[in-house]
Amino acid sequence: MKRNRYLLRASLSALALAGVPTVAGAQNLMGVEVVQSGDNNVSKTVKLSLDKSTIIELARPAADVVITNPTIADAVVQTAQRIIFRGNEVGQTNAFIFDAYGNPLLNLEIIVDIDVAELEDLISRYVPDARVNIEMISGSFLVKGTVENLAQADQVLQLVKAYSTEADDTPIVNMMSIAAKDQVMLEVRIVEMQRTVVKQLGVNLSGTTNFGELANLTEQTVFDPTNTGETVLAPGEPFTNTFGVSSSNGYNVAGTSLGGLSTNIGYTNYVGDTFQSSVGATIDALERVGIIRTLAEPNIMAVSGESAKFLAGGEYPVPVGSDENGNISVEFKPYGVGLGFTPFVLSEDRISLKVSTEVSELTSVGALQGETETTTNQNGETTTVQGLTIPALTVRRAESTIELPSGGSTMLAGLIQSRSRQTLDQLPGIKKLPIIGALFQSRDFLNEETEMVVIVTPYLVDPTSKAALRTPADGFVNATDPSTIFFGKLNATYAQAGEELSQDTYNAPVGFIDE
Repeated sequence: MKRNRYLLRASLSALALAGVPTVAGAQNLMGVEVVQSGDNNVSKTVKLSLDKSTIIELARPAADVVITNPTIADAVVQTAQRIIFRGNEVGQTNAFIFDAYGNPLLNLEIIVDIDVAELEDLISRYVPDARVNIEMISGSFLVKGTVENLAQADQVLQLVKAYSTEADDTPIVNMMSIAAKDQVMLEVRIVEMQRTVVKQLGVNLSGTTNFGELANLTEQTVFDPTNTGETVLAPGEPFTNTFGVSSSNGYNVAGTSLGGLSTNIGYTNYVGDTFQSSVGATIDALERVGIIRTLAEPNIMAVSGESAKFLAGGEYPVPVGSDENGNISVEFKPYGVGLGFTPFVLSEDRISLKVSTEVSELTSVGALQGETETTTNQNGETTTVQGLTIPALTVRRAESTIELPSGGSTMLAGLIQSRSRQTLDQLPGIKKLPIIGALFQSRDFLNEETEMVVIVTPYLVDPTSKAALRTPADGFVNATDPSTIFFGKLNATYAQAGEELSQDTYNAPVGFIDE
């Protein structure tokens, strides 16, 4: 009954106030006084915790209490000068208290929010170093203050989330600041060694022989001075039978002989001026050892929680489609030495890093070779379009998430690849003969070994002044014409900017070169 009475009075008050704005400009003429919420000298703001109460003690007895929205807060009149207000739902409302003569005793602005005292007590117990405060704004948790590091901030948010779950998933506004440094410089050293061994040994034999001169008997007419001619059987024109043999063993791994020692041995037999037989041998021998070193030392910086990337290499086009007019669209794919990382500063002694490193290079192995197309138009003109060749990539990639202190290093090693290929080209049957079988075969051997090592070192850094930075171009001086002509100099020795070069002033802290 009491709540219905409050609702009725609230409705009447709202209807009365609704008609006032049309005559507000003429209130002095009509004798109307409009009292807005919070405009008079008896206005107060009260914050109520949800499902908790507060006691209002009045100086004079109250005769009437009007609450705008009793569903958010209601009141219990205990005595004429003591009223108890209770928060029912999260929200805002107001209440008017009048005396027996209709004069306003109190105008209350009531804000009902979730009680955060218990939450602040939890934070002070479990995260004692965090200096944060919790407030409720429009039904959301506002977390503000300072924490030592990102780990403490995460702990505070976890406690607030656990508490907000009990309060029907109240939104959280994070306005905490971290006292620790949050800018990370990552120093990376990428070293890759490639070792290649190639061995080729091949013997190819050849031989040719003739079986002498043979002739068939044929009828022939013989003329002499005594008679006109006589028919006899006599040998016809001679002919030669020839037999030749040779071996041709290839190199299937490399595709062809790569060079090295090449020897030709041969023997030819003549009977008089007539070729009789020949024997020859070709021997190719090669052993090649190669070493390739790839070294990259990129330094890259990023703010905690943000990503940074580095690429030293290039990009190559890859067709991805074509329109109805035949125009080809392409995308560019990167290759080279790449680095990407995302740091998370937990504290000065704990930096979590998500690191991705990659070393890639173009190769013809696995490349896509497009087919050549020939088209003929209506006029009989023929057009030949050569097929595109899209190179492939040889990629060595490592991705990991690690945790290091500032200045600490770790190594990503064990990225080893070993590949060997070997073929023997032999003549069937003869290959099983000892010693002689080696003269009828070719061996092609290839061994490739690759190892990549990545050393990662994070640092917490601060910005510095421009004057404290140096580049390899500082103090660069072009060589004079006489120095270039007579001494082959391309540049003079580096010196401090604005100073003449001397033994006392020479300083090369950033890889300066004396040529």
